Amino acid sequence: MKTTKGRSSRRRIPSFEAVEARRLMTTVPGGASGLVAAASHGRPAGMRQGGATQVEVQALRTPAGARGRLSPEVVRALDAEIDRAVAQDGLPSAAVMITIPGSRSYVAVRGEADLRTGRARGAAMPFRIASITKSFTATAVLQLADRGKLSLDDPLAKWYPDFPHADSITVDDLLRMRSGIPDSLGHDLLGEYYADPLIRITPQESIDKAASMAHDFQPADRETVYNNLNYIFLQEIVARVAGRDLGAQIRRSILRPLGLTTTSYPTGDRLPGPLRGYSLDAEAGRPVDKTVLNPAVAGGAGAMISTLRDLTVYARALGTGTLLKPETQAARLQGETLAGAPDFVKYGEGVEMIGPFVGHNGTIFGFSSEMFYLPALRATIVVDVNRLDVDDVSRSTPLFLSLARIAFPEYVLW
Repeated sequence: MKTTKGRSSRRRIPSFEAVEARRLMTTVPGGASGLVAAASHGRPAGMRQGGATQVEVQALRTPAGARGRLSPEVVRALDAEIDRAVAQDGLPSAAVMITIPGSRSYVAVRGEADLRTGRARGAAMPFRIASITKSFTATAVLQLADRGKLSLDDPLAKWYPDFPHADSITVDDLLRMRSGIPDSLGHDLLGEYYADPLIRITPQESIDKAASMAHDFQPADRETVYNNLNYIFLQEIVARVAGRDLGAQIRRSILRPLGLTTTSYPTGDRLPGPLRGYSLDAEAGRPVDKTVLNPAVAGGAGAMISTLRDLTVYARALGTGTLLKPETQAARLQGETLAGAPDFVKYGEGVEMIGPFVGHNGTIFGFSSEMFYLPALRATIVVDVNRLDVDDVSRSTPLFLSLARIAFPEYVLW
């Protein structure tokens, strides 16, 4: 298939069987060297370690090489690493779920859901999944393509004819972070959002701001640069093509078919359940509650809410292509290296890939999350911590990297 620009929208690029990562070079201090050792940010005052501990080990059916992988020794190492992260990295709480069909399922929860009341965190509590939302948005787009409702070769000009360079940017470029559009939802907006989490910014305002940044545009399909605005465009394209807003389309075509009953695309500002999200106030040296925020600012790039259980189900569907045609899934997992990242950190069509791990991660004030699938073992790993500061440096990525190294040592590339 050729695009309107005469290039293949389905790139034939060697893949590590699918991978994850969102600005890994910045979320893990020290760049590529940070892949080898998880960062320690210290333990700020007020972010105390809670006493809640929950570990569950279940027997399931086993693929080759999986039996006994989560041995008692490995479980003890996982427990110790989570304890270390909560104690040393200033995490109010951490929740982890690892599943390996035929071997074992591991669930661990540490710390406090609410620092004010001291309530322990529970494994079923919903949390904001931030940029993991992008994988849902991309799936909705690819489903529409599978149904013939749009083409990945369609130019952005089909819906936004007056946007700069829209005739040379395709839907596929948006999906793959290769549009060359400047990110109007970058660090400047993060500061405003942090100061006023209920700020009201419409998709059109974000698009108009990017249109005004003419000197920052780059040619499309030249480089893979992580950019939230790509997924605001996709949010609006889905609404126009499907005839319903993105949240309704995701509920209809993803959440219901997979039975994801505790996942939502929220329209309100509050997080259901007792879990709170925190950011460190560097000047005061204490955590501040950032749970309540306007999810519409992040929209199709980061609005959604989910749970450990639902993300475990979804990670497997995302990694195996349950909701897509086989050829669509195969093309989706053809990734290209993210700008500034190690060669094994790639981005496909709404999926991040770190070596053989396929999925996505996400950060939004108060929460940092990871969700990955390992095809070789049909294994999943989901991590969430209820902390993200104004610097937008992930607090969950170092924990994911270290837990994956413990549970799947022969598969990690860091």
